[in-house]
Amino acid sequence: MTKWSTKKWEQVPFDDVCAGILAGGGIGGHDALPAAAPHGVPPTAAERYRALVDGSWLFLRFLPPCDWFRVRIEVPDDLSDLRVIAEESWFPDPPSAVRDLHSVATSLVPGSPHEARVTAWEGTLDVSHLDRRIALFGRGRDGPFSILDGNHRLLALTRQAGRDGIRPMRFDAHVGLSFGPCRWHGDAVRWEERSPRSGEDRRYVLRVW
Repeated sequence: MTKWSTKKWEQVPFDDVCAGILAGGGIGGHDALPAAAPHGVPPTAAERYRALVDGSWLFLRFLPPCDWFRVRIEVPDDLSDLRVIAEESWFPDPPSAVRDLHSVATSLVPGSPHEARVTAWEGTLDVSHLDRRIALFGRGRDGPFSILDGNHRLLALTRQAGRDGIRPMRFDAHVGLSFGPCRWHGDAVRWEERSPRSGEDRRYVLRVW
């Protein structure tokens, strides 16, 4: 058995994931400006879901249905099993990219938007920016896991560990599991033609899983 399969996997509702992401400003919002956290979170589950969809509908459109769990992450040991999201702003060719945290952290282009965000988090990052505010996604409990939300923070943590060493820490992350292909793993995107609706010449839907 792998170290991940022996962890405690506590199933949680998607609302827990929504709340964690929104607490830092939505998809990508955590990482944009450390001084901006914490953010307000709507009071009801319906409002939280709507807020996440309104700010991140295109991102979520590529995510297949999955089950969500809360899992304890051990730093630095578990960092090697995490992968930066397969997205074009990170990689010119996501399907063929090397996405482990160490490789990406050591190849960030100085002065680039992503490098600037990672640098902004270095020196200010603590467990309060991580606990229940990281969203991961995988095909099974053995990993590896793509980072849906928290890429800049986890890269900052990786750079700190590589440069200065880092004291062991633990935090809970939300981990989604689905066995199908996913755009954010670097899998191919497929569009399927469907019968056109009234007033449409042709109609396509995205096959996400």
